[in-house]
Amino acid sequence: MVLVNYIMKHNVSKVLLLALMFLLLASFSPAIAFSNSQSDDATTGTKHAQSDDNSTITDDDDEHELDEHRDDDGTAWIETDIMTVTLSPEMPTYQYWYATDNNGSLARFMISYRMIVEFEDSNGDGVFQANETIAFAPLDAFEWSLQTGTITDSLDQVVEVFASYTKGGLSGEWEDDWFEDWMPELGDDGEGDDNSTLLASDGESNYNFTRFSEMTLRFYGHIYTTDTEGNVTDDFGFQSNYTVAGGSELKVDIEIGNFPFLSNTSKVAVLNYMREDVASTDDSDHFFRLHEDDSDDEVESEDISDDHGTMFEDKDDDHDGEDDSIQQLSIVDDATNTTRGLYTWLDRALITYLNSTQVAVDVGASYWTDGNGLLLFLVYPNFDGGSILHDPSMKLLEDGAPTGGASGILGLETIALIGVAAAIIVVAGLAIKRR
Repeated sequence: MVLVNYIMKHNVSKVLLLALMFLLLASFSPAIAFSNSQSDDATTGTKHAQSDDNSTITDDDDEHELDEHRDDDGTAWIETDIMTVTLSPEMPTYQYWYATDNNGSLARFMISYRMIVEFEDSNGDGVFQANETIAFAPLDAFEWSLQTGTITDSLDQVVEVFASYTKGGLSGEWEDDWFEDWMPELGDDGEGDDNSTLLASDGESNYNFTRFSEMTLRFYGHIYTTDTEGNVTDDFGFQSNYTVAGGSELKVDIEIGNFPFLSNTSKVAVLNYMREDVASTDDSDHFFRLHEDDSDDEVESEDISDDHGTMFEDKDDDHDGEDDSIQQLSIVDDATNTTRGLYTWLDRALITYLNSTQVAVDVGASYWTDGNGLLLFLVYPNFDGGSILHDPSMKLLEDGAPTGGASGILGLETIALIGVAAAIIVVAGLAIKRR
């Protein structure tokens, strides 16, 4: 009644001005919300066991809530109180952002595992350059199955969410042009048998990836409720260790087996294709800071590199002559110089040979940018019929979350305030009509 009396005593222009001011204030209310998906499907599950690495969950009071679910189109979601991750059902592709950033509108990042390459290290630098390729397969040339689920402890409490991509047979549908600007061409005849080099062919689709049909390949992701310690140990003892941050870091085990080597001296490289600005707002502008031994190089996806295979110089912070166990690059906000996230990888991978001998080996890396993303190639030595396991991870820093709320999508609080403002206008109109 007080509101109505006020309206009756004042002219309409003042009432409308009051309502508009109220509406303007409402528009500044930050919109923070989760983007929820729909029901689980048959590919999700629960496990009552430890994961298949050497990780140990620490006794940490700071436990994070974990949730995983699937959309009807097969997209998988993993949500914590810090981090949201979506996984494409088509191939190993992860998009991730802060839980407080509505749908990743301010800072959304992407990692996609897009190619596996066999190459001959002709210049002896230990890493991949495109002109050293002797065989390759884009990973969208294969079918992929995505399984997600939870791992519980003895008290039936969730301690981990997992998401596993497993390679299947040839798909017959794949993009055949994104790598042609840097992959070498086939020979003059444009053809070859199953034992020849399998390279891109100057715009023609003379590709044959059947030699990779029996190769096994899996990307097994883990997010833990608490900080989790792991290590690399082979038949010669302890080699290195690492810690995975609970709730804010997704560790991915890359597992390769039965690789169809063409050479006894060749190496294998896996393409980690990274984009730093997938957010919906144009205000999002980040860059990659590569933490190398001599300097911290800064690159952006929009750049186009002339060198298709710059060596990543492993860091040795303590200058003991041994590379650090963890190598990394940062994703940094260009305007504020705030580090949002890290992409890290272990300096060591674990080979298991056919006779069950396990040996830890060095991991190299090279990179360039193609105008759309950063191509980071992680490099492994020849494992001669055995298998190899390696652990990179994507992480968000808790104190790096963007502020100001999400743009373009109104939260429930904002909508409610707008509704109140609209009600004021309606009441004002009715009061004037009665007068």
